[in-house]
Amino acid sequence: MTPTLLIAVVSDPLEEQAIEIARKEGVHGVTVLPGRGIGFPEHTTFFGLTFQGLEKVLLWITDAEAANRIAERLNIELDLLAPQRGLAFSLKIDRIAGLAPGHPAAAPAQDSAQD
Repeated sequence: MTPTLLIAVVSDPLEEQAIEIARKEGVHGVTVLPGRGIGFPEHTTFFGLTFQGLEKVLLWITDAEAANRIAERLNIELDLLAPQRGLAFSLKIDRIAGLAPGHPAAAPAQDSAQD
């Protein structure tokens, strides 16, 4: 089992739906951070003011298989391939501390010749 950090950046209205997708895949703990994008086209203007919308950065620590399943579901169910809907990606975690022994990602990572 390889501990993995799954990161999803989604528009504010999609936050709860993204969290529910992870819960249905058995991953319950999530860290939610506020965010805003820079470098994207302007979303809307209102009386000459630009509104780019709010974004949420969602962080889950889980195993690689669950991270892949969740990322795939986020991609499909939240339509992340559409412009300005968000993105999801994962990063392998080399070392981890502070997780309860029963947490799926708390098991020691297995070394592999492919790393």
